[in-house]
Amino acid sequence: MRRVSVTPVRVAGAGLLAAALAMIFSTAVAVVDGGEGVTGLTVSALLTALVGLTLFFGSQISPTADSALAFASVAWSWLAVSVAGALPFLLTGVIPWGQFDSALFESISGFTCSGSTILSNFDAVPQGILFYRSMTQWLGGMGLVVLAVAVLPALGIGGLDLIASEAPGPTADRLTLRVRDTARQLWLLYGVMTGIVAMVLLTLGMSIFDAATHAFTTVSTGGFSPHAESIAYFDSFPIELVLMVGMLFSGASFSIHWHALRQGVGAYRRVSEVRWYLSLIFGAFGILVWVNLEELGWLQNLRESLFYAVSLGSNTGFGNSDFVLWMPAAHLVILVLMLVGGMSGSTAGGMKVLRLQVVFKYSFRELRRARHPNSVIPIRLGRTTIEEQIAAKVVGFVMLYLGLIVVGGVVLSGLGVDPVTAFSGSASALGNVGPALGEAGPTSNFLVFPRAGRIVLMAMMALGRLELFPAMLMLVASLRGLDQSRQRRDREGSQ
Repeated sequence: MRRVSVTPVRVAGAGLLAAALAMIFSTAVAVVDGGEGVTGLTVSALLTALVGLTLFFGSQISPTADSALAFASVAWSWLAVSVAGALPFLLTGVIPWGQFDSALFESISGFTCSGSTILSNFDAVPQGILFYRSMTQWLGGMGLVVLAVAVLPALGIGGLDLIASEAPGPTADRLTLRVRDTARQLWLLYGVMTGIVAMVLLTLGMSIFDAATHAFTTVSTGGFSPHAESIAYFDSFPIELVLMVGMLFSGASFSIHWHALRQGVGAYRRVSEVRWYLSLIFGAFGILVWVNLEELGWLQNLRESLFYAVSLGSNTGFGNSDFVLWMPAAHLVILVLMLVGGMSGSTAGGMKVLRLQVVFKYSFRELRRARHPNSVIPIRLGRTTIEEQIAAKVVGFVMLYLGLIVVGGVVLSGLGVDPVTAFSGSASALGNVGPALGEAGPTSNFLVFPRAGRIVLMAMMALGRLELFPAMLMLVASLRGLDQSRQRRDREGSQ
């Protein structure tokens, strides 16, 4: 068999193998649950593994791999796992074949850690599928390609670029000199935190199944729950407290967590983004309490306001009540949390706290320069000075991010969705949050959007998870790769 020398094909194969492994684990859960869904999950795992093995071992590393090609590899791997990830929903009958787009929506929502769902009757869904659904978010949280770099050393070239494009946040901090060691350390920390959350939830009375699935979706800041009521199903403040700690941890940078483990808690104090992140969440908590004073009782107000400040501030999207019933002023606070998200280098979505810092500093600097035009005023984040070029890119990113939300909201409104649901749904999808305002609140699902609207939301979820600029590079690299292949075939034909 002729081996294709294309990196994206090989990376897509690695991603499919990771997805197949998740399906195998879910099959075991289905067997323990009584066998419902075993056949569909098994067939899905076999098909996904077969295609993954074919792509991985039927391709070679491109000798001309670069950053753009690495970004393209991530794009194709996400496309591959999202399509394959829809198979378990279809082959188990949870979603009919005639609604392939709905299965694809659920798969993309899982792998992008968005938490938006089209499922309604959770009691009719086999536990194997609910477990698989949570695992898609766990894999998507740290990134399938980081997993591939960690356990498949044959991937070789472009490893650090793959981590930079796939690991959460706009940057990936090289923790060690070797790329594979960096990936393994990220996954080690990620896995240990998942295990800690699961064990604590187990001691608080959750079943093994509930503890595992909620640990997966807490540390990944995904927000899927095997219950339609989400965290309100348990009606337990201790459980909510544990989840809040897990969400706060995961909404912060994993590289900073790693440095803190090695250097002590002083590593947190040295990073200004940590202070902004905590200030944003607890500031939102204070405003929500004040706004809801006349709507909720004191204890209920404190409990729900704190939970949603953390849940939406980390872009997890868990729910313990219906915030749609709150005052409009509270909705504005919620919308801000959806837009910003967590820290760079975290599993959270949104445009990131770091970018919010830069935009604030940049705006304040421009106000000062308007008064003193000839002054040289650097932009500083803590002890770090931000270069003008970087600051301009950040401002451009934020403008593009907000512009896409507006475009998405306008398109959804044009499809018949009410404006509040349309624009908040657009912000939620691009920020990978999960619930929105209006008819798509935490007690509802995304079937309130028409089929064409859900296609728009799928595209926005993918863009939000992959970051906007890398996604553009992926498109350019993919088109360039096709052009190079065409030129090579032309040369071979002329010879």
